[in-house]
Amino acid sequence: MRGVALLVLLALMPSVGAAQDGITTEIASVREQILYASYPEAIAAAEAALARSDLDAAHRNTMLELLATAQIANRQTEEARATLTTLYARDPGHRLTDPDASPPVVSAFARARESLPAPVTVTLVHESPGTLAARESPVIEVRLEGAADAVQEVVLAYRHAGEPGYTRVEMNRREDGRWAGRIPVVGSTSESIDVAYFLSATAPSGTELAERGTEAEPLALRIPAEAARVVETSVAAAPPPSGDVTSEPWFWVLIGTVVVGAGVGVGVGVGLGQQGPEAGTLGVVMLQHF
Repeated sequence: MRGVALLVLLALMPSVGAAQDGITTEIASVREQILYASYPEAIAAAEAALARSDLDAAHRNTMLELLATAQIANRQTEEARATLTTLYARDPGHRLTDPDASPPVVSAFARARESLPAPVTVTLVHESPGTLAARESPVIEVRLEGAADAVQEVVLAYRHAGEPGYTRVEMNRREDGRWAGRIPVVGSTSESIDVAYFLSATAPSGTELAERGTEAEPLALRIPAEAARVVETSVAAAPPPSGDVTSEPWFWVLIGTVVVGAGVGVGVGVGLGQQGPEAGTLGVVMLQHF
């Protein structure tokens, strides 16, 4: 029963990739509709999918490609041209993914790409943190403005002073729409570190849509040296009296005085005892036992 309950609980929990799995299924469905020449149905399904706000850039561009393909096949030339203009404005480097596309489709995509439509506007909003308050790994955050849904990836490129080239890492997209990446701390803790870095936003094809800083003119920040630790010391207080009078100096002075006095008294007493009374003063009595 416990195992059954666990399975039911897991089935009720929302899947992390449910949304993306859903759009993958929709893409497959539209492809099938195009394959079987159900162009109006494919167009309607593609337009419904594109109305969603949870598509990433790659899935949105794929759906635009399918929509244009169905429109071309259905002889909707003007609509197809508008769709292709949107697609190549979002990603100038987009390549047709259908290897079996018909010649009219291949030709239409080539013309749209060569027409070089004005790319969408994307802005990377970010300011360098400057010198950090403490020696720690800096987190770089960036916010996208404009056609943020055209961006598939934001890359952070950084170089510590003295390194020959830049290290590039893909930044993580957060739930609030911001992108974040971390720069590691290296080198001796007693020395500050200067870091050069720049940011770039790319479309699914890898075409750059926006940048903040460049390799030639990067942004900069400084990781400070580790602050010297202050070790607090205190002078040990004199221990309280232990209650043992033998540890006190006055005790031994007093003992010396008593010993000396006792020696004088004993000497005097012994001397007097040896002298005894003179004969004739008290008499001499001798007792003998028989």
